[in-house]
Amino acid sequence: MTYEAAYSIAALLLSLMIIYIFIRRNRVSNAQSSLFLALVIDNTITASMLLARWIMTRYFNPPVWALSATSFVYFITHTALILMMYLYIQSTIRSWREIPRWGKVCVVLPISVIMLVVFLNPLLHWVYYYTPWGEYKRGAGMAAVYLVSLYYLILIIALLIIYRRLFSIKRLTAIFSAMTIGMSSVLVQMLLPEVKVESFFQTVSAFILLLFIQNPMDQTDSSLKVLSASAFTERMRSNCVGRKRFDLIEIILGNYSDFERISGMVAGRELLKEIAAYIDGLTNHANVYHVQRNIFVMELIQPRPGETTELINLIEARFLKKWETGNATIIPRILRLVLPSQIHDDKLLAGVMRRFENSSFETKVMTVEDFDLDKISRNLRITGALIRAVEEQSFELRFTPIYSMALERAVAGEVSLRFYDGQLGYVYDEEIFRFAERSGHVLELGEFMFEQTCRFIRDRELEKEGVSFLALRLYPAMCLQYNMLEKLKESMEKYGIPERMICLMVSEYTVSRSGAAFREGVEEFRKKGIRFCLEDYGSGFTSMTSIIEMPFSIIKINRTVVRSAMANEKARVTMESTLVMARELGMITGVDGINEAASFRMISDMDCDMAKGNYFFEELDPEEFIKVLHMSAEAAEKGGAE
Repeated sequence: MTYEAAYSIAALLLSLMIIYIFIRRNRVSNAQSSLFLALVIDNTITASMLLARWIMTRYFNPPVWALSATSFVYFITHTALILMMYLYIQSTIRSWREIPRWGKVCVVLPISVIMLVVFLNPLLHWVYYYTPWGEYKRGAGMAAVYLVSLYYLILIIALLIIYRRLFSIKRLTAIFSAMTIGMSSVLVQMLLPEVKVESFFQTVSAFILLLFIQNPMDQTDSSLKVLSASAFTERMRSNCVGRKRFDLIEIILGNYSDFERISGMVAGRELLKEIAAYIDGLTNHANVYHVQRNIFVMELIQPRPGETTELINLIEARFLKKWETGNATIIPRILRLVLPSQIHDDKLLAGVMRRFENSSFETKVMTVEDFDLDKISRNLRITGALIRAVEEQSFELRFTPIYSMALERAVAGEVSLRFYDGQLGYVYDEEIFRFAERSGHVLELGEFMFEQTCRFIRDRELEKEGVSFLALRLYPAMCLQYNMLEKLKESMEKYGIPERMICLMVSEYTVSRSGAAFREGVEEFRKKGIRFCLEDYGSGFTSMTSIIEMPFSIIKINRTVVRSAMANEKARVTMESTLVMARELGMITGVDGINEAASFRMISDMDCDMAKGNYFFEELDPEEFIKVLHMSAEAAEKGGAE
């Protein structure tokens, strides 16, 4: 047996095995799985044509037209395989409907031209031809086939680079491995036409994709016998893009964590099996997914009128009874959604489900009317815009001057960030860090803010400008990063910044969330000269006792306390007493939210060192901040001279 026959038989057998496994076990129907199956079937036909041609030439004396026919089918399927591979990889990112018209033209036009050349080959012999005695010859058009293959390879590489953040390491590795094997075989067959290895190694590439991307085993939770979270994600994306009519019932097992903690993980898993079996057995017209540890989802495609309501009633009734495992009573929370009439986008769907999962509403059955979809959509856009801003480092530093009551001028500044997005406009500090905590970019943003602040202090020689310090806010997730303070230290050493020029602001809420390690770090850095400010004091998350335990050198009263003091005499007395007590503890005192002359007059009679608010200055860019420092200093000098 020749190498050509061996490789063709191996390709054929492996392809048939992949098709059998995939058809038998695959439970998720979408464009991606359909393209994968079409790709394997196409390559099976290609391998069959190679084997048929070998059998004819080895055991028979076939006419030239028979050889031409097998080669014709081979080239049709083999050329189509190029497009299928591209479309398959693209389908893992976005659907064909989501591609703009110009993009579709770029994808379809080259392959259409080559396919036309292949279809005309029996008449023109541009790609291949057979001599009268049956010898196979390549035509000049063969180079065009390889050039088009290279074109689609470049498109695939561009897709993987542009959308790399959408792929897991496993998926990227699988795709690159499959592409490397496939393109290597193309190169070998181009240089050595007699070595027919391409079809076999394309099958090997498909087998890699089956194992690591299309693996049917990944679509099911094997112990619960229902579909998995990855299957749910793929299915929802396909449904939303295809505008399919379906209902979703999300079921959160509210007190499951308590049961698992008391009874153990083994008992918890047995309880999940019992619940999964019940939900899966309710109807034959629904797919059931286990999407998180204590969350199930039912998908009903085109349910009949009233069917979803009936199922919810059955679920509620069953959960009123105890389950056999652990004699447990589980309290469910249920969400019902109708798609696409209520939600038409898989990302918005994920946002609504996440909001439901994080909610603490008492209502057992919730619907889309219970959510602010505009707010959820904005949150999703901010998350996407934040990721782009992090990649492009398109953040701007902003400064809010801090006013010294004694010196009557700006002596310090609070640092914040913002970035601009074409749809959202400017996104500011509070939203940036709130979403950075969710997306995992807090450490990266913290490093950026630390370094840019230290560079600004050095480049603008702020010490010579009479600036006492610049204050940087530490958010809860930043405090949980064990090396965040070390990153600040590295930036200060890099730019030669004195420790007294940096003040780190920590809110009451952050103090309440921080652990012993952070408190030890604060003490260590305080000894080195870095100042810490307790901001938002009065927001209710801490008591004065806990504040004394932390080495704060500055305390800043919350703006809501200032508003209360303006409206209520008792609140004013309480605020004044707090400032006096802080001063007696050796702390510098500050007040936030001084936005009008009346509040300024009020704090002027109190033991207050510093103040911030729109009455003095608004948030400024770096150039404006420097100008304000100069103007404030000049005004103070003139006032002193008078």
